[in-house]
Parts: sequence; structure tokens; C-alpha cells
Amino acid sequence: MTDPVAAHQAAVEAELRRLAEQEQRQQSRDARSSHRPNGFVLRKWRWLGVNGADAVIAVRDALAEMLRSPDVREHLQDGYEQHIRQALDGAPDADGLLPAVSAALRRCAPGDVLNHLRTFHAAEVEWFTPGGMARQDILCSTAPSLLLSQARRRPTGGPAYTLFTSVAMGGAVPMPSSLLPEVLSWAPRSVVDDLMDRGAITAEDMPWKHRPDGERLYLRARLTPRKLTRDEAQSLGWTAFVRREAFVAGEELERAEAQPDVYDLLTEVADGDLSRMHELDAVLPVEQRTQLRNLKAGSYVGSWPPSFLEDRGLWALMNALWDPQDVVNPRLSDFHAWVAIRRTYDLVLEGRIEEAGKQAEAFDRAAKGAGTPSSGVQDVLAEALNFTAYAALAADDLKTAEELLARAEPMDPLVTHNLRLVRAWRETPKNDRGPLTNPYLDLCLPHGCTEWEARYRDLVRDAQDDVTEYARLNRIRGRIQEAGLHGAEDDVFFWLPLDMTRYETPRDVPRSIVPPLVPLQRRTAPTGGVEIEAVRARAAVELLDDFRLTVPHLDRHRR
Repeated sequence: MTDPVAAHQAAVEAELRRLAEQEQRQQSRDARSSHRPNGFVLRKWRWLGVNGADAVIAVRDALAEMLRSPDVREHLQDGYEQHIRQALDGAPDADGLLPAVSAALRRCAPGDVLNHLRTFHAAEVEWFTPGGMARQDILCSTAPSLLLSQARRRPTGGPAYTLFTSVAMGGAVPMPSSLLPEVLSWAPRSVVDDLMDRGAITAEDMPWKHRPDGERLYLRARLTPRKLTRDEAQSLGWTAFVRREAFVAGEELERAEAQPDVYDLLTEVADGDLSRMHELDAVLPVEQRTQLRNLKAGSYVGSWPPSFLEDRGLWALMNALWDPQDVVNPRLSDFHAWVAIRRTYDLVLEGRIEEAGKQAEAFDRAAKGAGTPSSGVQDVLAEALNFTAYAALAADDLKTAEELLARAEPMDPLVTHNLRLVRAWRETPKNDRGPLTNPYLDLCLPHGCTEWEARYRDLVRDAQDDVTEYARLNRIRGRIQEAGLHGAEDDVFFWLPLDMTRYETPRDVPRSIVPPLVPLQRRTAPTGGVEIEAVRARAAVELLDDFRLTVPHLDRHRR
């Protein structure tokens, strides 16, 4: 019923099958009826509300078909069977036939009950109460939705009939939740999916309690997906759930075979790969897509809402999007403090020592400002003072460098090494001490880099015509080699940075742009004619409660 075209096609096929079966039954009746009932027999049937030879033949064939059913013959009482056989012989009992027919119908399968009711309806036999006749008209109609939509007052009925009208009307007739326990045990699976799609069945109804074991996990996945475990989702073959759980848990995902899915793209973009931004934007849900675009928009001025700044999983992406050209204020947030200290180090590696010093001074201003500085500023303040001291050394200002390092020493014991060097340099005459800067950093390499010789050769090759630069590079090489020869290693150089872990990118999950967990999509085809007939048959069985046990008051003289 969710696909109007498929539902219409299924209804057409079901109606064609019904007409073929009806024609086959009519041919069977014609073959079995050697002669039409005489007027005396017709008069007896008329007292029971069966008018006309065709109606009598149809009803008589239906009764004969009931007696051929093994279930009916086995469980039907002898008295009832006698009444039915008496009617087949042309002498229906006005008082005993209807109770016998009612008892026989209750022994038939639901599909057979529906076929017999259609026979009675076509023969215009009024063996139901007025309310039952109204429901019989709808159940036996080839277009029940049309009758229901045109009716001024829709007849009501039991759970099965209510479900049939709801299915026939595509959900326009609501299904009361109080009736659900009585239909969920037998309703076709696609019908149950239709009810869930329309909101007629919710998690509060707990439909899995009434369904077979093989469907319970499926229904829970559709209504309460957050309560499923990863193993349960794996047993359902629900790959999206399993991959999302692994991603949120921070586990390393295997790449999707055919093409990268949203979690593959999230992993790459969260690591700062901007080349996959458009692909990620195309597969994210609307809300997360909006978040991603807002994230990108904030990078133009380096300003984001607190929810982004607090999501450490977004820091690598935000840092890749943002290229600050001026001093970053570390007091704004922990993220700004992280970017500021990384920018300071990057400027040092680029040889822009003076600019690095200005950026490092921003931490000192933030710490001395009004109010308590953020945890991001406090955590790296010693590192920032160490950078500022290094900038002072590059400017040959040993006094300022010593003062800065003395302030930083109580915050980080690693500063003691640099402070001891500065104090020793201050006690050494200027002409007797060599360069104060770190030779590795002079080569734009991290402190202690083992591949400094390759970098040195590259720079020498580029400086062949520059005698001054060539001499500077040779002095740098000499300082590193001399330290190695005397076994001093790198202890004679100013340590920068103090702790490399402060510059590492957080590996947290970018929760602000992770798609929400959505319920499992339905795995059944649209409700078709077979499922509708199954519900209709159940409603037909329910209609037997309105079957008359006494002959209705009829116009005996009606032709």
C-alpha cells in the first residue's frame, strides 16, 4: 500500500483471480445441476431469503462444498450435517438450516469462509444482521475503498475488520492501538510494516511480543534501534548500524568495498582532508550537512559556536580550513589556544622567529588578563613562555629570556634545562659563546631530527651563489657535528618544544556531524493483493458473529 502503482496492480491481479475462480465455480454448478429447481423447491428456499433459481443453485453448491471439507465433516455435529443434507435434497428446514450453516462456516478455513460469503453476497442472501450486511457489502466488494469513502456512516467492526478497512483505505481509517494485540499475531508482515510507517504502531505497543521469533529482532530494529546491540544488528545484516557503532566508538573501519560510505568520508575529512568535503556534503543528512557548511563558513573569520569549539573531533578539520594571518587570541577557547601554540611552532620552523614570539606573547597576555584563563591557556603557558624566551634569545636578549624561563620553570620541570643553558650563557662573555639558537630549528627541522644532513645538503644546493647563506649553513652543520663528537648529543641546545604531544591532532569522534541513528528501513514489498486477501479472510471469519440463527422477516411474496 505504500506504492500506489504496485498496490493497484496487485489489486487488479487479485480481482482477476477471484473472477476466474468465480467463473470456475459457476461452470461447476452448471455441470452438477442436471435440472433447475422446481417451483415447490424455490418456494421453500424463498422462506429462507434465497430468491430465484440461480441463487438457490449457488447456495446449494456452497453448502455442498462445505460438506466436502474434511475439517467440517470431522467436527460438525450430526444434526447440523443432516439439516444441510436435507437442504441439498430440496427440503431446507426454516428453523434448523441457519444454525447448521453457521456451525459449518466456523469449521472452514478463513479463505473458504470468504469465498462462501462472496457466494451468499452475490446471491443476495440476507443471512446477517443489518450491521453484518453492511460489513459484508464492504468485504465482498471489489472496490472497498470506494464504498468506505462514499459512506456517510462507516460501519464499525472487530479488530480484523478494522484492520481491513485501514489497509483498504491506505491508513485513512486509523487502527486503534487497543486492537493491535488481537491482530499482530496473524497480520501479514507487510501490513505490520505499513502500520509502522504510518505511525499506527509505535515502540510503546511492543509489537515484537506478538510476532514469531524470526521477526522480533527486525521489529525492534525498526522501532527501538538504540536498544540493539552490535551483535544483534550484525545478525540482521544491518551494516549501517554496525559501521556507525564502530565509528562512534573510535574504532578503525575497513573501507567499504564498492565506494566510500559516509563513515569513510567522515574519517578522511575529520583528519583534515579537504578534498573529500564535497563528497561528504552530498551524503550527509540535512541537519549534519548544515552543520558542515556552518563549520566551513566559520573558518573565514575563525569564529565558531561553542558546540563546534568543544567538539575536539572537529579540531583537525577546523584547523585545516582556517589559515590565520595574524596573532590568534588563545583566550577565546581551548581550540584557539591549541591553534595558537601550533602556529607559534610552525612560525619557528619557517624561520619567522619574531612573529612566533608575538604569537607566544598572546598567551602571557591571556594569563595576566582579567578572570581565570581557560584550561587551554594554562596547559600550554609554560610552552608559550619557552617560545617567547627563544625569540628573546634570537634577539640576543638573555636577560628577558632568563626571566621568562624562571616564570615557566614551576609549571614544567623540562624548562630547567633551558634555564640552566641561558644562565650559563649569561655568565659567558659574548665573544666566547657561540650562536644561541637551536641549529635544527635553524634548518627548519624539529629538534633532534635525524635526517638533518639531507636537509642541509638540499639547502646548500639552493645556496650555491650565496656566500653568506653557505657560511651560515656550514656553521649549523659544525655545531651539530661538534655536539655529537663530544657526546653532548642535543643537551647543549635550547629545547623547543618541550612536549610534542601538545601539538598532536585530537583523535576524537566528530560528533557534531555524525549522522544520527535512523531506524532500520522496511524490508518487505508493498502490500499487495495476497496480503489484502489474507486480512479480508480474517475479517470474514469475524463477520460470522453477525450470522443470523433465525430466518429474517422477509417479504414472502417478493419475486
